[in-house]
Amino acid sequence: MLIATYLLLAMAVLGGTDILLFHTLSQGIRRHAASRIELAAHALRGPTYLALFLAVPNLALDGAWFVALLALLVFDLAISLWDFAVERSSRAALGGLTSGEYLLHILLAILYGALVTSVVLLERHRLDAPTRLAYEPVDAPAVVRALLAVSGVLAFGSGLLDALALRRLSKRA
Repeated sequence: MLIATYLLLAMAVLGGTDILLFHTLSQGIRRHAASRIELAAHALRGPTYLALFLAVPNLALDGAWFVALLALLVFDLAISLWDFAVERSSRAALGGLTSGEYLLHILLAILYGALVTSVVLLERHRLDAPTRLAYEPVDAPAVVRALLAVSGVLAFGSGLLDALALRRLSKRA
């Protein structure tokens, strides 16, 4: 899953940029009640990306585990569609979704499509293999896997902050 690993790394960099620049600094969505539904979607994304960033570069996922990976990708797609559907109303009071964030989301969607395509086309043989979960790092520098691990922890932390903000904003409402 070497190609998938590098695609995830690119997504981690762009996704982290999105969270830092647009969600946190520019619009501060964790402080706005109108962003509650968007925060719920983001809260689900944190553990999803932690799992992807740790599993894809480090584990052999064969048989039922490969099906679980595909299910996780479908789940993340559902989160993304939900997120895209609610962003317009979530950000209306904040001036709307900025052009920069919109373009970043397009790039992330393209990378996500490439990720799913690479997993399905290049790794589909794993579906017919006996079910097995094993530590088998991809042939990438250890620093790439380490960066993805750190990115996974940061994505999880961001999702946790979104969940806490959702809870706080819901209590106020």
